[in-house]
Amino acid sequence: MGLFAGVASLLHLNIDSTKKARIREEINLADAVQAHINWKLRLQNYLEGKSDESLDPMIICRDDQCVLGQWIHGAGMSHFHELEPFHQLRADHAQFHYVAANVVKNVQANDHGAAKAIMEGEYPRISHKVVLALTELN
Repeated sequence: MGLFAGVASLLHLNIDSTKKARIREEINLADAVQAHINWKLRLQNYLEGKSDESLDPMIICRDDQCVLGQWIHGAGMSHFHELEPFHQLRADHAQFHYVAANVVKNVQANDHGAAKAIMEGEYPRISHKVVLALTELN
C-alpha cells in the first residue's frame, strides 16, 4: 500500500492526486519512522554512557522540533485537522517526546534506574504507537 493509500485508509478519506503530491513534497513518512526508531539507540547509548551527544530534555520534550512534529503542527494540521486519528497521532507523538525527554532528564540526574525503567516500560509502548501509526500512514 502506498503512502497516500495508507493515509486515506487510516483517516477514512479520499485524497485526490493533487493533495497526494503536495503531501509527498511536505514530508517523507518513511524517514520520520526511521528517525523515531533511531531515538531508541540514541537514548540507550546515552543511558549507557556511550554517547558524546549533548542532549537537552527541554528541547527533546518539544514535539514540534523534529521534521514530523513540524509537519503535524503545520501542513498536516491543515490537511487533517478535523480527523480524530490525526489528533491521536499528534497526542502520541507529543507523549513520545515527553517520555524521551524524561529518559535524558533522569540520566542527567544520575537516576539511571528510573531512566532504565522508562526505557523498558513507557518508552517502547509509546514509541511503538508512533511507529505503527507512521507505518500505517506510509
